Amino acid sequence: MAGGLAGATSQRTTWLLSGALSGLIGVSVLGADVAAASEWEWGGDLRLRMVEVKEVPAGSAASGPIEIDQLFTRTRTRAWVAYRPHEQLEFRARLMNEFRFYGQGRAAGNAEEQEPLSEVIPDLLYVDWTGLAGGRIDLRIGRQELIYGTGRILLNGTPLDGSRTLFYNAVKARLAFDPEHTIDFLALYNEDDDSLTLNSQPSLTVIEHDEAALGFYGRNLSNDEWPFEYYWIYKEEDRAESAEFHTVGARFFPEFGRWAFNVELATQYGEHGTADLEGRMLDASATYRPDVTTALAPALHGGYYYLSGNDPESADNEGWYPVFSRWPQLSELYIYSYVGAEHGVAGWSNLHAPFLGLDLTPFSGASLQLRYHWLLADEEDGPGEGSERGQLATALLGVRFSEQFGGHLLIEHLSAGDYYLDDANDGLFVRAHVDYTF
Repeated sequence: MAGGLAGATSQRTTWLLSGALSGLIGVSVLGADVAAASEWEWGGDLRLRMVEVKEVPAGSAASGPIEIDQLFTRTRTRAWVAYRPHEQLEFRARLMNEFRFYGQGRAAGNAEEQEPLSEVIPDLLYVDWTGLAGGRIDLRIGRQELIYGTGRILLNGTPLDGSRTLFYNAVKARLAFDPEHTIDFLALYNEDDDSLTLNSQPSLTVIEHDEAALGFYGRNLSNDEWPFEYYWIYKEEDRAESAEFHTVGARFFPEFGRWAFNVELATQYGEHGTADLEGRMLDASATYRPDVTTALAPALHGGYYYLSGNDPESADNEGWYPVFSRWPQLSELYIYSYVGAEHGVAGWSNLHAPFLGLDLTPFSGASLQLRYHWLLADEEDGPGEGSERGQLATALLGVRFSEQFGGHLLIEHLSAGDYYLDDANDGLFVRAHVDYTF
């Protein structure tokens, strides 16, 4: 890989994460004083889902038209343990397994993918060391999850397995200038062939290629009315033609009474093969909570999301590169429409997306989220001849029966536009979900 960042990191991944586990064993045999102060915790969760993906249009001018049809169940189990030998030191590990049964589409009838314990992944394996340098620095070393802001830049390090896992192999050092202003320094690396997976199955992958990154993410809450975040991420992707690029941006999220706003701007520059990268991103939204005496507690939303597309007549690549943000940002359905495009499933790029939304509380313990998105392409590079990706309507009804038990029903419909062929079908996504935490 250009720059050698991933190459150097890959040689250290196994021993770094194994070191976290070895440290757990080592600390557990320390003297009686430490043992007396130690504390163990454990827990887990179970998630059951049934999903139908029906006639979702996908593809690009390069790949040609694609239609996604799938019907499957997915069952995820996770168990975790944490050990705190000292108030400043904690070790945490979690094992995850998910198996799917396909009635239609990908892997239907494939017995290898349907064995309930075919693959087990330690999706968390890290050590926390807090309160260093007089309480100004906290360290987290090992396999961990990283979610920042609204997830437009950093959320998912393992996009090919959906929400089965989100992890990064990473070092995070948090520096606190004061309680309201912190900055996280990050070093990340993920492998396409994960070296820690138990009973690894070649058909179950988490990413297409090795990826590595360095950067920082700051958060300043000193001004109550104008909190903001800022970041710089340098990333390398070990593709057939290596990509290396910088992403620089800031997010503002002020609140004024019943109004809340979100504005995030970012720019990218770097190289992919012989092409220079020049991506742009804008995410802007407003939320208003009217002063009404009703248990429905309505909230009105509106906004606009922009990701630059690549001009085919330019020698440069102006398309936005999803940094670590290949997840269902706007829609579960529409992540499939990026199959066949440059960045693959959930490869958000080349997009204009104005939207309107309404949130309600229909009864105690329940939430209803309604959204309408008008999806457009920044550049006309689809299987069809136009720029309208389509009109997307989503409805999510969530219910919590208790702190431990809940579920939801999600329905999404895409009315396909002229970005796809004239005979492209409208797409449908339906998911029923229950979860239990112990």
